[in-house]
Amino acid sequence: MKIKNLEELEDRIDDEIAWRKKELISIKNDVGSSENKDISEQSRLIRSGIAMLYAHWEGAIKSLAEYYLIYVSSLNLRYCELKNNFLAIDMKESLNKYAETKKASVHNKFLHDLYEKQNQPSKIPYKNIIKTNSNLKMDILKEITETIGLDSSPYELKKMLIDQRLLGNRNQIAHGQRLEKLEGISNISDFLELHEAVYELIELFANNIKTAAQNEDYKSNKSGF
Repeated sequence: MKIKNLEELEDRIDDEIAWRKKELISIKNDVGSSENKDISEQSRLIRSGIAMLYAHWEGAIKSLAEYYLIYVSSLNLRYCELKNNFLAIDMKESLNKYAETKKASVHNKFLHDLYEKQNQPSKIPYKNIIKTNSNLKMDILKEITETIGLDSSPYELKKMLIDQRLLGNRNQIAHGQRLEKLEGISNISDFLELHEAVYELIELFANNIKTAAQNEDYKSNKSGF
C-alpha cells in the first residue's frame, strides 16, 4: 500500500471516519430508541452497543495509525531527517537482539548499523507494527502514539473512561456479564454519554494525525544522529 501525498492521506482518514461514523450513529440510534422497550431489551442493546463501540475504537486507532506510518514511509526521507521513533521501528529486531545478548559483536554491529542508517533513505515497516492486542487500554494507546511520534497527553485525561467504562465493560460483556455488573453504565443515558466521548476521542486521534502530517511533525529538528 502507498499513500503518496498529504491529500491522499487526508482522504483515507476521512473515508475511515465516514463509514465508522455511519455505523456509530446507527448504534446510538438503536440504543436511544429503546427507551420505551422493556428493561431486558434495553440491556441487550446497551451491551451490544458497548461491544461495537469498543470495536470501532480499536479498529479506528489501528487503521489511522497505520495510515500515518504508510504516509511517512512513502515520503522516502532519510532517517536523519525523521524523528528517532521511525528509526526505532526499523531497528526493532536489532534492538531486541541487542537487549537479549551480552555479546560484544552483536552490540558493535547494532551501533554500526545505527550510525550507518542515518543517511540512508528510510524504509519504515508498517505491517503488523501497530498492535492493540485486542485490548486497547491507555497504556497500549500510549505505546502506539510513541511508535508514530504523537503526543499522548490529550488521551491520558480519559484513562478511566478508556480503561474501565469502555474496555473494562467490553471485557465484562465478552464474559457474559449482565448490565448490573458494568462499571458506570446502568442505563441508556450512561451509554449515550460514553458513546459521545469515545467518538470524540476517535475524531481527536484522526485530527491529530492530520495536523502532524500537515505540520511535518515527523521530521527531526536535527541534521544528524
